[in-house]
Amino acid sequence: MDLKNIFTLAAIMVAIVLAVSEVLKKTFKINTQYMPITSVVIGIFIGLVCWPLSEYLVYIMLIAGFVAGLTASGTFDLLKVSKKVGG
Repeated sequence: MDLKNIFTLAAIMVAIVLAVSEVLKKTFKINTQYMPITSVVIGIFIGLVCWPLSEYLVYIMLIAGFVAGLTASGTFDLLKVSKKVGG
């Protein structure tokens, strides 16, 4: 098990989690205060979906999805703050 590969996988999953979160936010009109937990749940789900395609155990993929969800929610908050400052 190589930690570098797991974080690379989580970084790829961040883009997927961000995209799915934005689609869900626009489609279902999810309040922005619920977006961090939504991102974490989506990240865990994406990790579970990607598990059969990887060589890692299921709990490692769930942790990578959790990290991706936390990273995506942080990115979402960062973009939200930069919109307020710039706009």
